[in-house]
Amino acid sequence: MPRMQLTRDQRRDCQLLRSIGWRYKQIQEKTGFSQHQIQYACTSPATPTKRSGRPPTLTQAQIEDLIGYVCMSARNRRLSFQQLAEELDLGVGRWAIRAALIKEGFHRRLAMRKPPISERNRVIRLQWAQDHVNWTQPQWNSILWTDETWITGGRHTRTWVTRRAGEEWDPTCIVEKHQRKKGWMFWGCFHGDIQGPGIFWEKDWGSINSESYCAHTVPIIHGYMELCRRNGINLILMQDGAPGHAAGDTTIELRERGIEVIQWPAYSPDLNPIEKVWHIMKNYLQDNFPENMTYDRLRVAVKTAWDNVGEHEFRDLIESMQARCQAVIDANGLFTKY
Repeated sequence: MPRMQLTRDQRRDCQLLRSIGWRYKQIQEKTGFSQHQIQYACTSPATPTKRSGRPPTLTQAQIEDLIGYVCMSARNRRLSFQQLAEELDLGVGRWAIRAALIKEGFHRRLAMRKPPISERNRVIRLQWAQDHVNWTQPQWNSILWTDETWITGGRHTRTWVTRRAGEEWDPTCIVEKHQRKKGWMFWGCFHGDIQGPGIFWEKDWGSINSESYCAHTVPIIHGYMELCRRNGINLILMQDGAPGHAAGDTTIELRERGIEVIQWPAYSPDLNPIEKVWHIMKNYLQDNFPENMTYDRLRVAVKTAWDNVGEHEFRDLIESMQARCQAVIDANGLFTKY
């Protein structure tokens, strides 16, 4: 007989023959069951264990087709279980689709948000990572990492709560949403484990463009790099490809001031370690300051958060640069976890 689960009556027959002195070999010859089945029947309860759960409604071939369809494109990844059931027409509903995918390790989760990467940008990112993956620590320390961020008070991360079903509207499970949260643009820089200057983008400076960037930020960069040069530290400026940074007038201004700029691949925040600094600051604000603050109070809070970033955090970020480059290489120039 094929190796299958014995019925209750078959197991009772084995147990009866065993109880009157038959050997396993004799029972096997009499019944045709395998010796393993007989041993299991004689040492376990007479009533077979009922299999848990409903039997699958999709065949393995259908499940493989389902997985292939889901993984085919970004559009298919975003389809709900109901939409998958309607499009594939497998003769089952969304619950069968859901059960099959969960069994294979698929769950509905929030999509990660990343900047777009064109084929051209992918090639440039990959080449940049390959050119810099073997840089030494002193070489990474010679980069002045800069960037701007928009900072508001209160929470900047999603809030998870522990609750029972039906408690979603309990006041203890609610995060209050405030419209038009006050915020402030902040620019900062660092090199090695040394924190550079940080400045607030004042209200009367207007939007960040080439003119305002050259008028307010570039002089700070120039003055700080000159100070470092007098102390024997020669720095290279890193700035992303924001319009105010990449404009022709900005390029001319930097060149006239003698500021060397490292070539930077577009849409590559994962290669700029200062992005992590913004998360550190926002976490500090989230934990230590209220959500609704006046502009004057927010200004003080942001400065406190900037000053709270420690040397070890800057050092850890610089030490991650080789891993960041390797991650881009491993991803063939596409998205990484950073």
